[in-house]
Amino acid sequence: MNAISRRDLLTAAALTGGAILLGNSATAQTLPVAPIKFEVKPLPFNPSKLKGISEKLIVSHHDKNYAGAVKRLGAIQEKIAQLPADAAPFQMGSLKRESLIAMNSMILHEYYFDNLGGDGKLGGTIKDVLNRQFGSIEAWEHDFKLTGQSLSGGSGWVILAYSPRDKRLFNVWSSDHQVALAAGQPLLVMDMYEHAYQMDYGADANSYIGAFFSNIDWEQVNTRAKSLDFA
Repeated sequence: MNAISRRDLLTAAALTGGAILLGNSATAQTLPVAPIKFEVKPLPFNPSKLKGISEKLIVSHHDKNYAGAVKRLGAIQEKIAQLPADAAPFQMGSLKRESLIAMNSMILHEYYFDNLGGDGKLGGTIKDVLNRQFGSIEAWEHDFKLTGQSLSGGSGWVILAYSPRDKRLFNVWSSDHQVALAAGQPLLVMDMYEHAYQMDYGADANSYIGAFFSNIDWEQVNTRAKSLDFA
């Protein structure tokens, strides 16, 4: 949990590189950019009430991984705002890449925490849509869980996403914060990065997936799907 990840190193390098390049450019002309502030949202449920996911793990996940992404995003945005007008394209490109990674991490974590804290009992409109579009609830669940298992031992997300193009749902495999269904609307998000389960389950990602399903707040998922037009 305390090991420095490759992404952390890349982000640090991007920020440090920007600082070095900009450090001696106090007099360089900059183009004014409105400051963007991001705030850490609190957990929307009592972390001690989850079934099969410890309070220690969920609080660490929220306070370190999610909050870290929010703070990192703010720092990157500050660097972008400080770029001189004559900055080299690679400077902007590096910062924009890291900004996208941090922003998507922030957003997906917020979806993830918001769809936890429930009793895991599937119902409502989403149940009917899943049954119709996947052939059965069992078929959808198998597809979603197997997608999660394919990411075990690595990193990524599983997202039940709505495609406005097809007016239907897809279980999306995302190996990184940069991979997503274009124009897709997340309805259910499961974090498969090791920090989401290693403290409780070690390498046993399958048991974590089962615990995740026991804590899904399907009312939240139904709220997300409320205004969508399904085929």
